[in-house]
Amino acid sequence: MGVGNTLRGDDGAGPALVAALEGRFPLPLVDASEVPENYGGWVVKEDLESVVFVDAVEFGGEPGEFRIIPLEKLMVSASSTHRLSLHYVIKFLNEEWDGDAILVGVQPKHLTLGEGLSEEAAQGVEALAAALVEAAAGEDVCG
Repeated sequence: MGVGNTLRGDDGAGPALVAALEGRFPLPLVDASEVPENYGGWVVKEDLESVVFVDAVEFGGEPGEFRIIPLEKLMVSASSTHRLSLHYVIKFLNEEWDGDAILVGVQPKHLTLGEGLSEEAAQGVEALAAALVEAAAGEDVCG
């Protein structure tokens, strides 16, 4: 599930990932934009085993770097531009759903209004897309 605002630079990493995976990935893809809380009911209704949220998250890495962000740290130490809405949808899912939720953060370079993805974020999104496609195909993504 891609989360982010495509009009705010690297904040559009989540939706960019969904676009990069279209036609290449065998599982459901959702561009939740800035409203991931609107999709909690869908996750429950579809009875998915897991959901992966992808968002721009300030975690002190290099621009374009991506990593799994522990959900319990989302409201404490990681800085996502959608931290509050992600917090609420994850809280809802924890109460209504038995699956696993994962947050993958992409380190932004900039969140400038009116700008597209930085080159670094675009490269990170493509690397993440390639890793997810390989993982879905059952290939060793760790080299």
